Amino acid sequence: MRWRGAQRFVMISRWRLETSAERLWQVLTRPTLWSGWWPGLQRVDELAGGDRDGIGARHAFLWRSGVGYSVQLVMRTTRVAPARELEAAASGDLQGIGLWLIEADGPHAVRLTYRWDVELRRPWMRLLAPLLRSVFARRHFALMAGGAAGLARQLGCRLSQREEWSAINRLTDDPGAS
Repeated sequence: MRWRGAQRFVMISRWRLETSAERLWQVLTRPTLWSGWWPGLQRVDELAGGDRDGIGARHAFLWRSGVGYSVQLVMRTTRVAPARELEAAASGDLQGIGLWLIEADGPHAVRLTYRWDVELRRPWMRLLAPLLRSVFARRHFALMAGGAAGLARQLGCRLSQREEWSAINRLTDDPGAS
């Protein structure tokens, strides 16, 4: 298909949070509470609890884009490395993989990276992807920026850096970044 590349998105967000990996992990592994601090996330419902580590857990997410469309997803946890990695497979309006990575960044901070590698599944999104690709990416990054700020508030810590990039463009609020 000629426009197939326009239907796939690989977007990366990286945040520097002045907190511990353990505190961050406690918040990340409780997605049913995310809608309380993540703007744009309307609802999260637990569908299955998963094993002792959370593998196999399934959650239904309803996101509002802020520009007239919503995205419904079911995320199934596929990999867990406590306080380091959390990976889930997405199905629904988007299909693919989301991966959270936590890395130490100095004695009192962590870098949290989210890699979102998905394909559009809704017919109207697939049809309009060549025209709306940058809109979809910018709305994703706007939701992630809200999540970064909300997560910092939830943790009671400072968000000292936020970077985002995709195959289309690189966005950052760090004036020293190139």
